[in-house]
Amino acid sequence: MSIFDSKAFQNGQLSGLEAAQRLGEETIDSSERLVHLQFQALRLASDGFFAGWRRLLSVREPEAAAELSPAVQAERLLEYGRQVQELATAGQKVLFDLARQQMDSGTRQLRGMVAEVAKNAPADADPLVSVLETTAKGVDCLYGRSLKAAGQGVALADNVIRLSREAGRAAAGAVRPKG
Repeated sequence: MSIFDSKAFQNGQLSGLEAAQRLGEETIDSSERLVHLQFQALRLASDGFFAGWRRLLSVREPEAAAELSPAVQAERLLEYGRQVQELATAGQKVLFDLARQQMDSGTRQLRGMVAEVAKNAPADADPLVSVLETTAKGVDCLYGRSLKAAGQGVALADNVIRLSREAGRAAAGAVRPKG
């Protein structure tokens, strides 16, 4: 009786290496996009700051000063925040997918191992086999609940991004000068 399947172990190792590679690639890609967003936000903020000062220094009448609104800067800041949220959510989705794949692989291996034990166990080991099968079912149930909760977390993050985008548009519209 052999409950250790070296082929399944090797496949599990390859699956883990592929998941680690995808995770590393996504982390590097997300970091590059975040750095790009930060440089872009810094450039836009500094350009806006100096443009605002130039306009403020060129104002000759009090009415013209009232037209200098922070709406453009607010819109840029809201857009930056939205893009960072989208970047974080994309990373969360990748992590969710990788975790799901790894958990599926582990569950399949556990089921195969339990089936192999059940097939090769002596007749007097039925209580032990029953305990193993019950434990595997419990792990499946826990996995299903965890997967559902993680999916709800990803959906919640998507909803937060949508709501913040709508709130940002409304706020930008409220501070935009009328005229």
